[in-house]
Amino acid sequence: MLNWIVRPLLARLRDAARDVFPLASDLLAAFMISMRMPRLPVFLVAGLMACSDDVTTPRVGTMSIAIDGLPAGVPAAVVVTGPGGFRRDVGAGAALTALVAGPYTIIAADVTSGGVRYAGTPATQSVSVAGDRVTAAAPIAYAPSTARLAVTIAGLPAGASGTVTLAGPGGLSRVVTGNTQLDLLPPGAYTLTAADVIVAGTRYRATPASQVLTLAASALPVGVAVNYGAGTSTIRVTISGLPGGTNAAVTISGPGGTERLVTSSTTIDRLAAGAYTVSAATVGSNLMTYRPAATTQQVNVVDDAAHDVAVSYVGSPLRLGLQLLAQGLTQPVFLTAPTGDARQFIVERPGRIRIVEAGVLLPTPFLDIRSRVNGTGERGMLSMAFDPAYATTGLFYVFYVDLVGNVVVERFASTPGASVAGATAGIVISIPHGGAEHHGGQIAFAPDGTFFLAPGDGRCCGDPNNNAQTMVNLLGKILRIDVRTHPYTIPPDNPYATHAGWRPEIWAHGLRNPWRFSFDDVTGTLFVGDVGQDAREEVNAVPFREAGLNYGWRYMEGTACYNPSSNCTSGLVLQLPIYEYTHAEGCSVTGGYVYRGSAIPELTGHYMLADYCRGWVRSFRPAGSGVFELTTWAGITTPQAVSFGQDGARELYLIAGTRAWKVVRQ
Repeated sequence: MLNWIVRPLLARLRDAARDVFPLASDLLAAFMISMRMPRLPVFLVAGLMACSDDVTTPRVGTMSIAIDGLPAGVPAAVVVTGPGGFRRDVGAGAALTALVAGPYTIIAADVTSGGVRYAGTPATQSVSVAGDRVTAAAPIAYAPSTARLAVTIAGLPAGASGTVTLAGPGGLSRVVTGNTQLDLLPPGAYTLTAADVIVAGTRYRATPASQVLTLAASALPVGVAVNYGAGTSTIRVTISGLPGGTNAAVTISGPGGTERLVTSSTTIDRLAAGAYTVSAATVGSNLMTYRPAATTQQVNVVDDAAHDVAVSYVGSPLRLGLQLLAQGLTQPVFLTAPTGDARQFIVERPGRIRIVEAGVLLPTPFLDIRSRVNGTGERGMLSMAFDPAYATTGLFYVFYVDLVGNVVVERFASTPGASVAGATAGIVISIPHGGAEHHGGQIAFAPDGTFFLAPGDGRCCGDPNNNAQTMVNLLGKILRIDVRTHPYTIPPDNPYATHAGWRPEIWAHGLRNPWRFSFDDVTGTLFVGDVGQDAREEVNAVPFREAGLNYGWRYMEGTACYNPSSNCTSGLVLQLPIYEYTHAEGCSVTGGYVYRGSAIPELTGHYMLADYCRGWVRSFRPAGSGVFELTTWAGITTPQAVSFGQDGARELYLIAGTRAWKVVRQ
């Protein structure tokens, strides 16, 4: 009897819900047809449906956070807060997903590690996250905010302590009695005052008695020396023949164990009478070797007198040569070592790793997986990398081609210091390849602790499948992954970490056969030697943090168009090489390292490379988009120069034929 009331109401409810709940409106229509009597629950359900457009799912988005500047393995202290009490602690670059749209605050707190406090910039920022999109926060750059000072006290008898007062900003005051490194100091001006010290009735005075210095924020300590003496004599040292910025290496030693290191012209006071020896060592800088005219001089010091000593250096161009490390190897292709380890680990292409210890090639391999490695053609075990914390973890990684042709990176566990490796810790990544050529072969840890590898484009010739420019596979690329977990994860700041359909491991693309890449930890530069096709060989150098670069292959070979043969860069942004040479000079580039060892200071900061066919070795210093001080080293000619290597002290080696050589000063 109430149908004439119920039916119009339900019709209006059905029409109101039609756009939001089409299925619900159809159900209501069916219900209206069959209905005979109104029921209260129907009104309640229909009312809820009619009002359903007021209940919406919150819009969500993603925030990308990039963090840089902290030492490898040191987490940031970043806190993100936002709507609804949201809070997230972030220790590294990340992409925060499923964030409710709205305003967020990012606070970068200070981080203290290794005696250094790092401050993040910007310390605070506000970011508005929009729904269904990625919002990038301002990159957070950490940098040292404190200073360090290393105080050396010399000239006192054994067991005696100095008394040096350090006064600095904000009323800071410290007393130093022996060799000390002071950390977490506020930057600013400091005064060091050294009081006299009396030992067994003899007064020792410091030279100078007072020093003023300015400390800047830095992770590196500033060194300052306080030299005590009980005498009344002076030696004036004059050093000549060195260019500005090059330190001498002069040692003055005398009675009572007195020893002073002199790096520039100076006056040494408070010396006791007696016989002194002045020793000068060879120094080097910018491809020049400086040798002293006299390596030793004798000075007879008498009381209350000043004595003059002249140290003259003569410069000559640096000469490099090779010193045999090991021979009788089976197809060696790579050399490396854990940081600080005095041994050398040599990779043999058939699938073994050999150790050279104290100049002796050990008979038992460190690792032997020849039964699992395909060593035909350009295949084989091609490189290895030690975990940066190998001394603690014992982990290392090898790059090889397996029996079915896949490019494989496998992790192994070992005991640090052992001469035979432990068991496998699992396959990290396996990349389908199948071709006989162009496997790349390098693996390495970047300065930020992430793991890089570089498979080649898959096969000769001309990259017929265009793999290097195809973002759905991993060939012809530089890849970046995080191997601290198993399986590996994708660093959230990888350029394609959230790009649908593209491989998130990709860091850069457009490479043909990257035969050796390396990182310069000092400058943060990534160097890539990419083997060319028919005409050109190239070396690329970019800040390793620059992601998403296209190195050009197969559009370009070096700086020349390849496919197409003209107008190949239209609409493209390509990374051009910093250095290239044509096949009139060689046939296949062997990428190397920037020298950062201590034995050849003349070579510091120079990148070394070789050519496999011609056997020459060259070096250059990168300068912007080009190079300078390009040098071909006449003392080194090694056909089949297949690889450079770097040991635990950052000295360089060259692998050629069946031998391994150390690069030395002649």
